[in-house]
Amino acid sequence: MSNLRTASQLSHLEALASQADDGVWQGQFRSLRLSSVFQPVVTLSTGRVVGHEGLVRLDYADGRGATPFRFFSGGLDEAGLVELDTLCRLLHLRNFQGQAGTADGWLFLNVSPLVVASHRRHGEFLANILEKSGFDPARVVVEIAESGVQDGDTLADAVAHYRQIGCLVAIDDYGVGLSSLTRLWSLGVDIVKLDRELLLAALARHEERRLLPGLVEFLHDCGALVLMEGVETYEEAMLALEVGCDLAQGFHFAFPAPVLRDRAQIIPIDMPRAVSSTPVGAAPVSSWPDVWCLQLVAAAQRLAGGATLADATAPMLDEISLLRCYWLDVDGIQRSDSLLGARAGRPRFAMLLDQPGADASGRGFFARAVANPDSVQRSRAYLQRGFGVACVTLAVTASLAGAPGVLCCDVAWRA
Repeated sequence: MSNLRTASQLSHLEALASQADDGVWQGQFRSLRLSSVFQPVVTLSTGRVVGHEGLVRLDYADGRGATPFRFFSGGLDEAGLVELDTLCRLLHLRNFQGQAGTADGWLFLNVSPLVVASHRRHGEFLANILEKSGFDPARVVVEIAESGVQDGDTLADAVAHYRQIGCLVAIDDYGVGLSSLTRLWSLGVDIVKLDRELLLAALARHEERRLLPGLVEFLHDCGALVLMEGVETYEEAMLALEVGCDLAQGFHFAFPAPVLRDRAQIIPIDMPRAVSSTPVGAAPVSSWPDVWCLQLVAAAQRLAGGATLADATAPMLDEISLLRCYWLDVDGIQRSDSLLGARAGRPRFAMLLDQPGADASGRGFFARAVANPDSVQRSRAYLQRGFGVACVTLAVTASLAGAPGVLCCDVAWRA
């Protein structure tokens, strides 16, 4: 009975789709005309186009544009919503296949939360249309909005269903509403699309910018690629790259269009866009870690010239962001007092501040500094326990009173 119902549904939808003389497929849904546009998905490291997201454009018979959100968010009953959702996927698949042929690019397809929640009744459509069209399911990325499916078991079943078909699965709009790290860990999805709101929050507030790399690392540990969506400016693209995202899409790279981008084409991260906030060719601005690296090298040179640790680091200690300076021997043991920044304020948790004898041999920045003499090494942002604030540690090899070691400074983290 299920196969008969699916065949009947497919036959009905195919009757709503028509192909124009130019080969483009369009759909008719009640008083609306449907068409497909595609937005490229690129790798942040190379700018290579690896896929496209299919997006629907709705127009009334008189040419007026309609807002898809109104129809997909409550303007239709269940039957109408399912019909519109499946018709969109049929059009995107046919238009994509007509242009991409047998290439290996991904097609990202959104699936309505209602269809996801009722996948046992409505989920067979995608498997059937893929089989009928001869399209490789492994090239389809089914996008599911996590916030649209509240029941965890239902979401897990739907993910398993689409993966059983052979499709990849992406969680869409992650970071909106009550996103669950625990649930995401158990789902085992292939791609997580971070919502633009996370990007804007990271640009606006230092705390979010510090935490975002940790979220990306967690998602990588879950075995998922991370895609930043809604990237509109060069600054946003660079932040997505900085925090470790693998993929991106947005106006900065390309606007949605009926024609696919050639997968041989590279869309570099510094591609100029009308909405881009940073012109291509602008001189790079030194970041604050770069400035601190220069100061630390100068302090190490003063130490090598015979200065005391206090005298060598005095210019740094007067900087507002400096928390402390200290020196480690070749075994990673702190042999000096912690010289506190003059304007850092009193440590919130002074009892937890490292003292002479503290062992930093297991810290990555120390090992990298020893392995790369004279090259400044930088830690990831972490909690400086004594001050109770986020910081990064910079370290470089330096001799103190003729003894080899590593000079370190903890600097309050900022974007």
